[in-house]
Amino acid sequence: MKKDYEPDVDIYAWSTFVPEETGIEVQKILKSKWINTGEQEKLFRKKVREKFNIPYCVATNNGTAALRTSLAALGVGPGDEVVSTPYTFIATNTSILEQGATPVFADIQYDTLNIDPESIPDKITDRTKAIMCVHYGGNPCDMDEIRKIGRDYDLPIIEDSAHAMGSKYKGKYIGSTGDIICFSFQVVKIITCGDGGIVATTNEEYYNKLKKYVWYGVDREERDSRSIDPLPDQIDVLGFKYNMNDITATIGLVGLEHIDEAFQRRKEIGERYRKELANCTKIKLLDYSSDRTPNYQIFPVHVENRLEFAKHIQEHSIEARVNNRRNDRYSIFGGKQDLPVTERVDKDVILIPIHADLTDAQVEKIIKTVWEYDKKKL
Repeated sequence: MKKDYEPDVDIYAWSTFVPEETGIEVQKILKSKWINTGEQEKLFRKKVREKFNIPYCVATNNGTAALRTSLAALGVGPGDEVVSTPYTFIATNTSILEQGATPVFADIQYDTLNIDPESIPDKITDRTKAIMCVHYGGNPCDMDEIRKIGRDYDLPIIEDSAHAMGSKYKGKYIGSTGDIICFSFQVVKIITCGDGGIVATTNEEYYNKLKKYVWYGVDREERDSRSIDPLPDQIDVLGFKYNMNDITATIGLVGLEHIDEAFQRRKEIGERYRKELANCTKIKLLDYSSDRTPNYQIFPVHVENRLEFAKHIQEHSIEARVNNRRNDRYSIFGGKQDLPVTERVDKDVILIPIHADLTDAQVEKIIKTVWEYDKKKL
């Protein structure tokens, strides 16, 4: 049964960006007979570091694994709390539950959908072990304010940057500064590995821990592959099986070669939306600060009467989607909390399609259709 109102569409909310030569490069790896974690994974990490000025990183088999690895490396465990955002995909906060800890939700900003720094201090207790923020839609959070709170309370900051590869905060790439930054290469991200993740850090001590947590508590790079017994004498942390394989890495490498094309197309569309929809009255755009460069992973807007808006644009064969719901609505997180801004956002945010495959004619149609709704009498 279809939920709400879901007619067939021709213009989709998102699309997978897979360059044509991807299959050829993957076939080479299959023929090489080495498809587990190897030289391609190492090269992928190297290329990511070089492209985005990242000092250290480890690769994982998905973005959620990147988050949980980060929490584990910080020592987050049963009885601990992590101050987090309630407005995100559930993986941000289920990763905290997986570590036996509790997400404590701060409120968010209406104009950005990001965690509100002013809401964070009241959520900090003597059980708090970290702060988690999400760069929603690729629009960076107020990192100066959040990092100051981290310093004041001696708490590390984990940046869930699943949406934010290539975004910049005050001229610097997300991932090039900060404590721990987690990226995703899930299927509809700007580049994809099918599924995959990266944990970036500027802290060498964190990096050395992260390497162990990615693979059973063992730093694979320190093993002697020529030895008949390459495992260490002792394993002192309980790690996971989260390593990235060479097939996945190869898909990511090809995507990286074309990532500027994807960035440029999304920028063209995002900036056109911001210019041509700025004067709508029933649709309110997010605030994009001049000291930040969004990557336009998605394009969320606030809209009056969301269901009617969805019906309207879907009648014109344009897909409408609610990307996330407030996480505290789910019983696994303990039930709804008093979060006034989150309450508003949960009722009025929807996505307008944005991806590299959209044609100029499709973008024109989307803008025209949004304006038609804006002029409607509800």
